[in-house]
Amino acid sequence: MRNSILFIFTLLAFSFLNFQTPVNYKEGDIIFQTTSGETGKAIQLATHSQYNHCGVLFLENNKWVVYEAVQPVKKTSLTEFNARGKGTVKRLANASLSANDINKLKAVFKTYENKNYDEAFNWSDDRFYCSELVYKLYDYALHTPLCKPRKLSDFDLSHPLVKQKLNEKYNNQIPLNEPMVSPEDIFSSALLVPVK
Repeated sequence: MRNSILFIFTLLAFSFLNFQTPVNYKEGDIIFQTTSGETGKAIQLATHSQYNHCGVLFLENNKWVVYEAVQPVKKTSLTEFNARGKGTVKRLANASLSANDINKLKAVFKTYENKNYDEAFNWSDDRFYCSELVYKLYDYALHTPLCKPRKLSDFDLSHPLVKQKLNEKYNNQIPLNEPMVSPEDIFSSALLVPVK
């Protein structure tokens, strides 16, 4: 009897947790993540952030997927995305995205899908890095710039690992005036609130 009660309690708790986790998401929510690796660590150091990756959540075939810029720009199941690292979710504070808004976001993404990841973090639309993709989806589809792009020189480039990664990418010709947005810039946007 005691084991049966314990089993039922565990089942209810598990069901409650499962219910709480994805049900609160809405299409167009922005998911932030901390991943491993030297490049991710360098991004954290340069931006003074715990997050080094981000993407946008959508529901497709009753399953949550993340539109993200990795190699290549693609859709990733939320399960696979979460397996790479811990994170959090935010959404627009003063607006509820309509079905038309979601379709616009998806249409813009389709023009970027399968493009290469941009290891040099350039601002062109030829290649994409994660926060650039999120920024441009919202800016181009909804005319909602989530933050103000900054110059590379505005970030903290003093740490040895950051210097190493910059030299690897740019071969000592660092484009200090290149416009950029970081995961932290979007995470800190006044337009976004945490999803609870």
